[in-house]
Amino acid sequence: MQQQRHVGAVLLALGLGVAVGVLTSLLQAHLDFPWLALVNAASPWLTTAFVAGALQSRLRTAMLVGAAATALEVVAYYVTADLRGFGVSMNYVIVWSLCAVVGGPIFGAAGHVWRRVAPAGLGAALLVAAYASEAAVVYHFRLGYSSAAWLFGGIALLLALGLGWHRNQYPALARWLLPTFVAGAAGQAALGLALG
Repeated sequence: MQQQRHVGAVLLALGLGVAVGVLTSLLQAHLDFPWLALVNAASPWLTTAFVAGALQSRLRTAMLVGAAATALEVVAYYVTADLRGFGVSMNYVIVWSLCAVVGGPIFGAAGHVWRRVAPAGLGAALLVAAYASEAAVVYHFRLGYSSAAWLFGGIALLLALGLGWHRNQYPALARWLLPTFVAGAAGQAALGLALG
């Protein structure tokens, strides 16, 4: 029974990666700003790894499944885009694949530690900081899209409230926010340089 639950959690997480990749490609044709930003951003994809990791009972599995889920997002996105007749740039495939290899395990682990509260607040702070840093660095400073910056900032606030509620992680989450925001801002700046 335990083995079936474990396999089910892994399959659900991987299916989530495929679904998010496909939906991202499909929704890009139908959304306007600020909602379009949700399907043109890194933090929503990292959320998939976070959820995938939260479903796993072991940290190592959470990291592997987080990486696999984000890699499947990349594959599903580009296969769907190709089937829809859009060109696929190998440069973007490589950049987003590298993001999956780096971000997937980190956010898979973040989901796992958030659920287990060990260390308290860190997992939640990582996801909150991903949205907050994308709001500030990408949408406010780099692109000047204020509506998207407000949307991502609002999501960060809602995530802080919702994730912090789990076993009262608010104080610990607050302690982790500054270092995770700085790390997120550095990651967003590096991604911006890689994407040009």
